[in-house]
Amino acid sequence: MSYMGDDSDIEVEGLMDRPPSSYGSMISDEQEDSDDCDDTQRPAFIVNQGPSGVTLHRPDSPETAITERTNTHQSSIHIEGAFLSHVNSRHETYPTQHRFGVDRESTTTQQLEVQSDIRTERNQEDVQSVRQTEFSETHVEEEPIERSAMEVQEETTETETRDDYDEIVLDLGYTEQMDPLPPPPEGTGLMFKHKHPSLTLRHVLMAIVMSLRQLRPAELAYFKRNLCSHYRFEHDYSTIADITDALDLADKMIELCGLGEALYLAIRSLQGIKKDNLAEMLRKTCRRALLQHELKLTHDRRYYALYEGCCRPGQQRFIGDVYVEPLTVIRGSGDPVNTEHEVRRVRVTAQETVIRTADIFRPLPNDLTDIRTVMMTGVPASGLTVVVNKFIIDWKEGTSNQDFQFVFPLAGKELHLGKDGDQSFLQMLQTFFVEADNVRLLEKEDCLTLFIIDALDLCQYPLNFQSNVTVTSVTTKAPVDALLTSLIKGTMLPHARVWITSHRTASHKIPSQFISRFVELRGFTDEQKEIYFTKRTKEPQLGINILNHMKRSRTLHIMCHLPIFSWMVAYLFERSFRKPDFGTHAPGITTFYSQFVIVQMNRSNERYRGASLEMQRWKDEDKDFVEKMAKLAFRMLMDDRDEFTVDDLFSLELKYEDLRVRDEMFTEVRRTSADQKTWVFKFVHFTVQEYMAAMYAYVTFRKQGKNVLESNKSRLPKMQLSKDRPMIELYRPVIDRALASQNGQLDLFLRFLVGLVTPGTEEHLRGYLLQHSHPKPKGAEEVDKYINKKIKENINPERCRNLELCLVELEEGKKDK
Repeated sequence: MSYMGDDSDIEVEGLMDRPPSSYGSMISDEQEDSDDCDDTQRPAFIVNQGPSGVTLHRPDSPETAITERTNTHQSSIHIEGAFLSHVNSRHETYPTQHRFGVDRESTTTQQLEVQSDIRTERNQEDVQSVRQTEFSETHVEEEPIERSAMEVQEETTETETRDDYDEIVLDLGYTEQMDPLPPPPEGTGLMFKHKHPSLTLRHVLMAIVMSLRQLRPAELAYFKRNLCSHYRFEHDYSTIADITDALDLADKMIELCGLGEALYLAIRSLQGIKKDNLAEMLRKTCRRALLQHELKLTHDRRYYALYEGCCRPGQQRFIGDVYVEPLTVIRGSGDPVNTEHEVRRVRVTAQETVIRTADIFRPLPNDLTDIRTVMMTGVPASGLTVVVNKFIIDWKEGTSNQDFQFVFPLAGKELHLGKDGDQSFLQMLQTFFVEADNVRLLEKEDCLTLFIIDALDLCQYPLNFQSNVTVTSVTTKAPVDALLTSLIKGTMLPHARVWITSHRTASHKIPSQFISRFVELRGFTDEQKEIYFTKRTKEPQLGINILNHMKRSRTLHIMCHLPIFSWMVAYLFERSFRKPDFGTHAPGITTFYSQFVIVQMNRSNERYRGASLEMQRWKDEDKDFVEKMAKLAFRMLMDDRDEFTVDDLFSLELKYEDLRVRDEMFTEVRRTSADQKTWVFKFVHFTVQEYMAAMYAYVTFRKQGKNVLESNKSRLPKMQLSKDRPMIELYRPVIDRALASQNGQLDLFLRFLVGLVTPGTEEHLRGYLLQHSHPKPKGAEEVDKYINKKIKENINPERCRNLELCLVELEEGKKDK
């Protein structure tokens, strides 16, 4: 029989005469004669291998003793006792994989199987013989057993060496080769191995029973009373009050609390009754299971909910209610920016490999090479951090990547907040995860661990791979920068996996030879957009109405590939549909782009400055940066190009650093060398560039009275410019020029420009690019009349269709007010 037992109940049915309890346990055979034993007798834990597996009985001799030799990495319990040994650091074939603490029904089956191995039937003569032996031992002194238990801790302290990994697992003295697991389905990640023995139900159950068997009856009662401080037993003490058998008590604890919580409560309650030696032995025996349980609790509190858009108290949502997996590809030669456009046509020829987010560490079908380090990039607002959160929650719930025993997410924004000075990697890890206290077992080859460095662009360390010292041990002290570079290079913890997320600009801090796979997050596909809009609303019909209304605007439908833009559309339409007359015509787009620019700038301030309202407040340099980038967008639109370089920034008296700390609307697309002049950037979408160009033309006219589309010859002298110029003087030449265009180059630019003139839309700019006291625009009605006039003339039917959409923008702006 394997260490875990197989997945059938055949052996259980053949061995047990009585039906199981609610969780698969039986009242032990010894309990029937418990009254025959003296109260002073303390049952010990002995493991004998029988024909069906393992049998638990009381000792044949009161001289049972426990000894441990940590310097030789082996321990034993004399007189046919259970053997204890440290986990082998080499790769092992793990027993069958199970999930604990989540699926009660599956755990019930496992509990039955374990008990079938632990409790085998004995014939009547053997039972009678054992009872007689027990009765003859009723006057055994307690001190030798008490002293033998203390010897474990004392000898461990005296003989502990630097090679001690602070971990002990039960070894039954035999192993059975398990058949390899079938390939896991797509989207479940690394689930190729059997569960590690120390994480199995058998191991934890036997460890708990072993500890409880060392307690006297009075101490066991005190132990149960101590359990009542936990909320699961606070009002249900009756469920354990009459249980006097250690196996049944451990069974009931796992039934009510789950495997990890039962282990934690057992250790805490042993400490509560002053059995620190037993608690420490149980902690060491189940080191991995306890650490995994505590990590999952931490992850559940930290990642079960998220904020869509900006972080606002009380506005968080459960991640499972809103998360939709975005498109992820293995990076190739494709453009990271979505090239779809309502008017503009761009030919796409690059072929890229699509991969599920959970499978980023999974080798391709014909590739057996292990993927150690993954770099995931994406344009701003594509949802990198949300993908990380969902990955962690799926691991915590046991639905994917169960080959990882531990997952440690390290936020790039917080790495510099730890202790100053040199420190070991274990000390740094404990700064962020209190439960990870001296976890040297991470160095073992059979301990597969994942470290996630989220938002590398926010990391304040330089990551100097060339000059940093090389660290090979988790106990070696070094600067944090050297610890990070050694982890990424693989000189430290070479068997661990590392996942790094970053904007493309910061991803170049890590040399490509240290990255096993580059993946790119591309946002939502059309199918994923439909899932998102129908999933996030509590009313399915409302979600369908929002989706259908959004589809009426081709530009909105395209831009919703960015998850944050989809959130904005859903958020505003949910409130708009409360009005009975909403949705009679196609939606406007200018309001959404105005909000997008403001939200993204606020997010940049939050990422690089802080989350307080004062830190997010726009400073004069922020307003100046937006105006200058809008001017650059206008230049690029007039030149019919969508890329810019660092030289373009210099021409506007901007530096690369100004762009780096306000990168929520731009992304790097190409870098051929370390020379900044070769770096190429784009706006996150071409329509964002068109909106910024329109905003520049509008704000310049409103603040200076200058029409940037007029030629220098026809432009009024500077002395005659006025802020109160009629708005028709701005729109007339733009409308004429757009109608004369054959390829629709200015269609979206004109639509955004018309949308900005309405009072409701212009209000979004006040306080940012316009002062609150700025006079209202004059002559907006004449713009409406001029557009209707051009529509009737129908000079260019295709361009006149765009003029009709401009009227929609005017109408929407009036309603926004």
